[in-house]
Amino acid sequence: MTLEQGTSALSARAALARNIRGLPKAATWGALFSGLLVVLVSTTGPLAILFQAASAGKLSEQETSSWLLMIFLGSGLFSLILSLRHGMPIIGAWGTATTALLVTGLPANSFSQVIGAYFVASLALLLVGTTRAFNSIMRHVPRPVVMAMLAGILFRFGIGVFTSLNSNLVLGLAMITTFFIGRRYRWRAPVVGALAVGLIVAALQSKLVNPHISLSLAKPIWTTPSFSLGAIFTLAMPIFLMVLTTQNAAGIAVLHNSNYQPPDNQIVTWGALLSLVGAGFGGSGVNISTITAAIVTQESADPNPKTRYFAGVSCGIFYLLLAFFGATVTGLFVSLPADLMVTIAGLALIPVIASASNDALSDPGYREAGLVTLLITVSGVSAWHLGSPFWGLLGGVVVHQITSWKISTRS
Repeated sequence: MTLEQGTSALSARAALARNIRGLPKAATWGALFSGLLVVLVSTTGPLAILFQAASAGKLSEQETSSWLLMIFLGSGLFSLILSLRHGMPIIGAWGTATTALLVTGLPANSFSQVIGAYFVASLALLLVGTTRAFNSIMRHVPRPVVMAMLAGILFRFGIGVFTSLNSNLVLGLAMITTFFIGRRYRWRAPVVGALAVGLIVAALQSKLVNPHISLSLAKPIWTTPSFSLGAIFTLAMPIFLMVLTTQNAAGIAVLHNSNYQPPDNQIVTWGALLSLVGAGFGGSGVNISTITAAIVTQESADPNPKTRYFAGVSCGIFYLLLAFFGATVTGLFVSLPADLMVTIAGLALIPVIASASNDALSDPGYREAGLVTLLITVSGVSAWHLGSPFWGLLGGVVVHQITSWKISTRS
């Protein structure tokens, strides 16, 4: 260890001790509610996507509960450790986009191959974090192409919001209307309002099923990973790229926009470590939050930016409490009608789809490459056991090389 590293480690421990001692003064009702709101948002749309993926992969309730245990536990530890260590609200989450990728990835690959892809992606992210290569990689990754792939992966969820109207028009319209009213009046979590209205309508329609829910602790279930080139290229590589660009880079940018100086490489490293620990038990990975990050970084959480880290601490505690009752959460979601699940998942992703599509197509130099990536990914084309996200990325990069080469030869 160098002298500089030793000094940095000592200062980090001192900051951690100081922030722990300052918790009583930092604790405010606003920060507490903000942390709870993050968990509520995460257990609506993003969790609905997880259950769609689990259903597509025909996972048992025990395997799904183990998955929930790992992502809640990882998100809670990520939030607690980094918020206390750095004195800022750094929120952990599981990647919504990477979970959405599994809706098609789980039927096409065995669960053990998916677990193997988790391990590969986590190790690659750990290498990036420990070598402090994050910022260097970000300068070379073609962001419009990656964002086009993201938009393509999520596109089917956006369509699902409206195709579900065919089977339950009243439920869908009520939820869609509530969501966009919330967007219009800048509610902090319009998706939670849409879920509440959906539950009321579903109850009036007698669509809710009684699953005989009981409070029970979740148990981790180990799955031995297996490795295939198809899963590595179709799942591990897109997960690695999306976590770096759409999760870590975007989440770090939210903190920068709130005048914080987040520890970029430590965020990547801790997320990778927690992902690696949880991978064998079904955990789909942990990283910094993007969708919910703004809830805890604004003045509404706490007017004082120096004590706002309590929002991250409270979020971590709520996640940890929820982690051990994954079986109960599974039972709750089993009671919800499929139309409600599809609608709430799509509504939660509409802002992400809009942002990703804009980033993919706004740069004229990458517009055609982004469109090709988007179309290939949406098409669902596959060959040689490689799915459409891989071919979308490859197609976008090739098209960009061709179009940029043409421009350079003319000049």
